[in-house]
Amino acid sequence: MTTMVARRQPARTAGRSFYLIMSLLMAAVFVGGFSQTVPDDFAPVPGLPLLLHIHGAVFTLWVLLFVAQPAFVARGSVELHRRIGVLGAGLAAAMVVMGVAATLFAIRYHRVPIFFPPGVFLVMNLLGILVFGGLVAAGVALRRKAEWHKRLMLCATVSILGPGLGRLLPMGSFGAAAPLVMFGVIALFLFAGPVFDLVTRRRVHPAYRWGVAAILLSEVLIGPLAFAPPTAAVLRFLQAA
Repeated sequence: MTTMVARRQPARTAGRSFYLIMSLLMAAVFVGGFSQTVPDDFAPVPGLPLLLHIHGAVFTLWVLLFVAQPAFVARGSVELHRRIGVLGAGLAAAMVVMGVAATLFAIRYHRVPIFFPPGVFLVMNLLGILVFGGLVAAGVALRRKAEWHKRLMLCATVSILGPGLGRLLPMGSFGAAAPLVMFGVIALFLFAGPVFDLVTRRRVHPAYRWGVAAILLSEVLIGPLAFAPPTAAVLRFLQAA
């Protein structure tokens, strides 16, 4: 028994470091990406509407929380992690609302990046934020099962990496392959967790099977849904409103 506990301790310590490092890497993507546009976004002319300022504030709070939570666990402040998590659940709900609102606003007022067809942008963002909401909801429901909780929350944040990557990568130079390039980079983050599990646990935790499957399914569905007649009808409605 003592030997088994001794073996688990390094794995637990490595796991805490892994989730903290992953949170910092993803935060770097968000900060690096949005720093490319923030100076212009806050210029007085034309300036951003209040909706997008709120969206940015909520998004920023999530990134800060996503880094703080594994940092609390890494330093042993598990109780603080749990208390802050209650606020995180409400923040995630706000993320879903603001993510949908910002996407519809971008379509309506022709703020879609030129390297994405409007249909792809609409479906990609809506599926991404819905997957995010679903994975966070599952993570909150399983918050007392730490092994499930931390993996689902990691997958949830991977699912919304797109906006940061779209600003960080030279997407315009990839032409029609831009969506595939973005999905490829997202996959690097997505499979980091399962690979870490294989190295440290010799098996992949079921939480990753659900999280990875949800994200991959959403990416597979983007193409067919983006060019489907219902999506075209939604685009016409939004752009004519």
